Amino acid sequence: MSQERYRNRSIHLPCLRELRQRKGLSQKELGDLARLSPGTIYRVENGLRGAYPGTVRKLATALEVVPEELLYGKNA
Repeated sequence: MSQERYRNRSIHLPCLRELRQRKGLSQKELGDLARLSPGTIYRVENGLRGAYPGTVRKLATALEVVPEELLYGKNA
């Protein structure tokens, strides 16, 4: 599969940082809870890459929110 095709499946999560900080977690702590690297958390938070659907689910579970909150915030 081409890299372009993978890029189209990724989802930007504009509310990730706010939700992480609201829970009082560092990027490393969230990474540990979600079984993701802190580098992945950093890149997604800073818009350097999007998250694949499986990553969105892991982050939502770790933050105890529905996946839509990562996209749209509390009023999702």
